[in-house]
Amino acid sequence: MNNDEVKIDTTTTTASTAVTKTASRSPINFGNQGVQLASLEDAYRFANAICASGFAPKGMEKPEAVLVAIQLGAELGLTPMAALQNTAVINGRPAIYGDAALALVRASGLLTSYKEEEIGEPGSDAHGYRVTASRGDQTTVETFTMSDAKRAKLVGKPGPWSEYPKRMLRFRARGYVLRDLFGDVLKGLRTVEEARDIPAEPVNVTPLADKVAGGLSANL
Repeated sequence: MNNDEVKIDTTTTTASTAVTKTASRSPINFGNQGVQLASLEDAYRFANAICASGFAPKGMEKPEAVLVAIQLGAELGLTPMAALQNTAVINGRPAIYGDAALALVRASGLLTSYKEEEIGEPGSDAHGYRVTASRGDQTTVETFTMSDAKRAKLVGKPGPWSEYPKRMLRFRARGYVLRDLFGDVLKGLRTVEEARDIPAEPVNVTPLADKVAGGLSANL
């Protein structure tokens, strides 16, 4: 057998193997609501497609991050794309945008009544929002004013609190009510608008050996 014959056989074998592998991958179903992910493999393949397309949100550029977001969305009742658009990771913790949180609560069928009202004179410390929500016979009321924002050192911060303070007041009051009354629906998640304002927890960089040694010496 000459070298040309060996090359032809190798190429044919490689191509055949590739075709076999491709054929063995089951197709992902597609329906009225888009992709229908039936397995972890389906979800991971879809996550890779999201990353390759450039649609992955900032901070979710890796397939593994997209996969986790899809899983979080599934637990909340969000479709894969809705999960990517409406969740975020803030300081290492997942959070959900305020509009999506309200939409999920409304869709749950547990919300009896809901009202958002602007209170106080614009420009004053009393200006803010009052949000009232009812679930069955339980009612929760929360307010958040400029006085609260100043106390939390939010006023003047670069970003939304400087550009859209009125909207941020509304989201903060909304987030408190929804989390208090519908924590089961939101799986205990904070809203993105609130989570962004929470300082990052300090990271302990002490080597594990030093931690153990310190603990042991302290007990001796």
